Amino acid sequence: MTIDEIPDSVFADTGVLLNYLQREWERDRSTALIASNVVEIVVSERVVGELDAVTDRRHDIYEDLLDYLMTTESRIEDYDPSERHVYIGKHDGSHIRNVQMNLASLDESREVLRRLRRFLRAVGRRLDHLEEILADSTIDPLAPLELELAINTLIDHGADASIVTDAASWTANGGSGVFVTLDRDDLLDRESDIAAILDEKQGPDWVIRIRLPDEIIPDRRSAKRME
Repeated sequence: MTIDEIPDSVFADTGVLLNYLQREWERDRSTALIASNVVEIVVSERVVGELDAVTDRRHDIYEDLLDYLMTTESRIEDYDPSERHVYIGKHDGSHIRNVQMNLASLDESREVLRRLRRFLRAVGRRLDHLEEILADSTIDPLAPLELELAINTLIDHGADASIVTDAASWTANGGSGVFVTLDRDDLLDRESDIAAILDEKQGPDWVIRIRLPDEIIPDRRSAKRME
């Protein structure tokens, strides 16, 4: 897909929305797409549910990290969420390590606290923005259970299989067919295999194209940095 083929809408995976929320700590590949006014971002109820679960969980971890830094006078790199009274879900550990690595070089604990608090405020504003733009573009598609089970045998992750079938059902009901994700191993690298299952089980109208978000709307700031 080239810049001349921008679709009018895309179906977004949960990771794309999280990348937008947490862009301080990882390469930002989603903001340009989410901030654009030319492409509608579509999600399913399952994406929204997954996003809510992750953001609520990580908010508790951020608050616990702040409490740890203020009450123990320890350095941020010493924080271990597995030793605290917070729930750690899939990918939470690696995300917190990214936060720690980004802030560990700061000498003053006050600056670490300031940046964490600023990040929490920014996440809150971005969540409000996501809720606003997704309010009228959140769907609850119906796809055959047999299709979801077939996809699950390929990618072996129930949540991903559910979201793929949501995107395929949206496509079959008039969506653009473009599904954006950052999951290379399970989704991007298996696009042709996923397409084959969708075509075999439901027909060509259900086939999706899987792309990175910055392939749809490139980040102009990144392009300038590369010149």
